Amino acid sequence: MQAMKRSILFDIVSICAIALLIVITFSWIEARKEVIYLCDNFVPGVPKYSVERQLNSTDFLMWDTVFSANGSRIDAYSPLHLGGMKCRVEFNKIDIVVYSGVE
Repeated sequence: MQAMKRSILFDIVSICAIALLIVITFSWIEARKEVIYLCDNFVPGVPKYSVERQLNSTDFLMWDTVFSANGSRIDAYSPLHLGGMKCRVEFNKIDIVVYSGVE
């Protein structure tokens, strides 16, 4: 009887672990897609407000703005990738995209 309870408990824990692995994998893939697809939308000439509006609509991305003498830069990244993949969008002084790329 005791061995049967242990076996059932082991089965439940195994099923939960597999389900968690599937959810994490799906989220990781979707976060990667968001970085790549959104970065492709940011072509030179797009205004900064459009970039910010699109970044605000994401599910898995976070982004930071860095200001410099030549303009500003937005780094969009997913915490699921531990900073290993990010989209860098650079703007000139009048807040127009001059460069965007995945790093």
